[in-house]
Amino acid sequence: MHQPDYRTPDGDFMLPWVYLHALKDYIDMPLNIMSVSGMKANVNITPVLIDQWQDYNLKIEQALSESDRNKSIELLPNRFLKPLLMDSFDVGWRRWMAKHYRQSNPERMIARFEHYQSLVNISSQNFSFKYLNNSFYSDLAVWFHLAWCGEWMKKHDDFIKFLIKKETAYTQEEKRSFLKRILKWLKYGLSLYGQPEVKGANLPLWPPEFPYLIEKETYRKLLSKNKGEYTVTLTPYCHPILPLLIDIHSGDISAQISQVEYEPLDVDEYPEGFKSAKKHIERLKYYWWEENWGEAYNNNLRNPFSLVKAIWPAEGAISEKTLDMFSDEGIEVCASGEELLAMSMGANVHEFVSFKGCAVMPLYRVFRWKETPLRIIFRDSGLSDLIGFTYSKWRGDDAANDLVNKLHSIDDFDKDACVAIILDGENAWEHYYENGFYFLRDLYSLISSSSKINPLSVKDIAVTENCINLDNIYPGSWVYGNLAMWIGEKQKNAAWILLVNAKKMYIKWVKIADNDEKILKVEEQMLKCEASDWFWWLGPNNPLYIQSQIEKVFRKHLKNLYIMMGIEPPSALDNSLATSDLTFAELGGAMKRGRKS
Repeated sequence: MHQPDYRTPDGDFMLPWVYLHALKDYIDMPLNIMSVSGMKANVNITPVLIDQWQDYNLKIEQALSESDRNKSIELLPNRFLKPLLMDSFDVGWRRWMAKHYRQSNPERMIARFEHYQSLVNISSQNFSFKYLNNSFYSDLAVWFHLAWCGEWMKKHDDFIKFLIKKETAYTQEEKRSFLKRILKWLKYGLSLYGQPEVKGANLPLWPPEFPYLIEKETYRKLLSKNKGEYTVTLTPYCHPILPLLIDIHSGDISAQISQVEYEPLDVDEYPEGFKSAKKHIERLKYYWWEENWGEAYNNNLRNPFSLVKAIWPAEGAISEKTLDMFSDEGIEVCASGEELLAMSMGANVHEFVSFKGCAVMPLYRVFRWKETPLRIIFRDSGLSDLIGFTYSKWRGDDAANDLVNKLHSIDDFDKDACVAIILDGENAWEHYYENGFYFLRDLYSLISSSSKINPLSVKDIAVTENCINLDNIYPGSWVYGNLAMWIGEKQKNAAWILLVNAKKMYIKWVKIADNDEKILKVEEQMLKCEASDWFWWLGPNNPLYIQSQIEKVFRKHLKNLYIMMGIEPPSALDNSLATSDLTFAELGGAMKRGRKS
């Protein structure tokens, strides 16, 4: 689960996805695991996402603490939240709300609620801006946020259930109470990852207070030691494609091997890329806590999660130098995709090979990197993509049974198979009935009750000795095994040129800067500019309107970097990088299949 940094220099959010996905997905995912006895799973979250989540919690709390209503509205960190505290809306606001409060899945989130659908239909008519009253737009604001609430909120919070049942004519007090409720859930959700509610605060106690004020024993039952467990893993700080930072031309290598089109980037290197990659990894120390830190407070309830030095490299992108760096930094487990393993082995990883006198499939082995403690697992793209792209169209129980039957088939030919199913933590679920709640419940229940399937955490992977040594790997990712989603195309390369030029100026500036605190702030801004997302969205294989949204954020980050260094931003940063004839991409381009179908 990850989001790039959407914050402006003054702390507002240019896009709402951290807040919306925290509300809908990041809270639900751990709770879905915890609620099924015997289940184990691994949940990955990025530090830059944690930082932004903490920022939301702080700023919403500050807004609700402000007695002056106008100041309270001003303090809210994004435009999507402000109408929850507003009582009237001018034509500009009405047009904005009509456009943006339909940013929900049409079938699963809007049509699910008849009144929300009606509000969306009416607000799309031109007459609505002039003739509908403020109450109509207040209702639209409430319904947008209700639709984005996760299933645990919808099913367990009496106040949210009341708002859904009421349907219309929400009062200002109800809207304010709704925002308070949202804040309570956001704070609770972040504590499920062992992170302070806001930056610099104390670590949360375990178990955290459940926002729905049910009897304590009911909550204790949910968290009893026989329930599901999840392990939290992290990604290097701002989600960079590490192989490209270390060697900007590694994309050329992977393109040649995987035989995809590639436009060479006309630069010698990414300046001090190895140093940057190391900084992204070193910053993880601020987010890893000692295992079972909450034991003293949990009244004999076992903490259902733990943090180990295991990471999901951004987009599963690795190379030999990347893995060497992980090993040097004490990383115990990492993962990538089957396409990269197949490319590096020069073989079909679904075919049997001999290992210790047994016939095994390489994909279902744990690998040890060059005799180091670092373990590597590789994603089964077929199974992972079924969840990401196919099962949302099925009945939840049918989909769960199909996947478990496939796992049983693997067990039939290899009793020691280690199957890695890895997928996007947020974007798939809005395409499922009720956010995947029932599919995941059925899937986890079948897995935990199966006599053939043993769910594993990365803690289990870290200590296994049943490994195959891996001494070489090509640079690549889980997307088709190469790095073409981030480099080797006209617009992506243009973005890299802007970044390379900014990095050169940053290196010169650091040499003459004499304020340590300022140096650290500028360094952090530089790291944000190295995130993978800016490059993912550019190019002809993503819709233009999404490209435009994201690349504007990228250019603003680069401009802010120059401004922080006291340098006039180059005029090139005023020009859009987005260009595409594509009007549709599968799942909006937010997710890609691991292998070409």
